[in-house]
Amino acid sequence: MSKKPKRVYLDSMIFIFGRLEECNSRLVLFLAQLGEFEVVTSELVIEEVERFFRENFGRQAGYVSRRFVEELSSRIVRRNEIKIEMNELRGKIKAKDLENVAAVRHENLEYLVAYDEDYEEAEIKEYITPKEFVKLFRLKPYDMEY
Repeated sequence: MSKKPKRVYLDSMIFIFGRLEECNSRLVLFLAQLGEFEVVTSELVIEEVERFFRENFGRQAGYVSRRFVEELSSRIVRRNEIKIEMNELRGKIKAKDLENVAAVRHENLEYLVAYDEDYEEAEIKEYITPKEFVKLFRLKPYDMEY
């Protein structure tokens, strides 16, 4: 079993499912809130989380969700910082995942925690599901992968 990571990139779905359901994504957020690891994310994740909650639950929910992501994150990778990595990855992975993988590579992170088969198909070595991630902390995961 691998050692506990110090810094981890969390995809938007971790914040979305982690706030809505009893699932492994919620356990990931709980570990982050306890300070078990530092959260790294990007402008894209903040925008996606805010948009999801705003469209489904209203403007205030969008704002609160955005603030939650910003406050939990120790580092927010800006688009202008990852232009080189994005150009190197363009065409190798789907456009919707490009910014996330570029941010992970830019920050030299071991883990990109998400539930997205596209990362697996693109053979992104940093990709790990929430279920596998919580096992690194010796927690009993929920049955679902996310």
